[in-house]
Amino acid sequence: MKERTPVVTQLYRLSIEPRVVEQLSKLAARTREPKTRLARRLFTEAVMTFKPATRSKNGAKP
Repeated sequence: MKERTPVVTQLYRLSIEPRVVEQLSKLAARTREPKTRLARRLFTEAVMTFKPATRSKNGAKP
């Protein structure tokens, strides 16, 4: 039997712009995937692949 990773569902309450919700709805309709699953997957992917900007040694902002 395949082990599933635990899912934390209510970690953050996010305020999302209406245009983002519209795009999510369109994408969910196109892929026939539930909006909540799609949003969770996209958010997780974005967070896990985020790479912070490197700081310069002299302390100046880029």
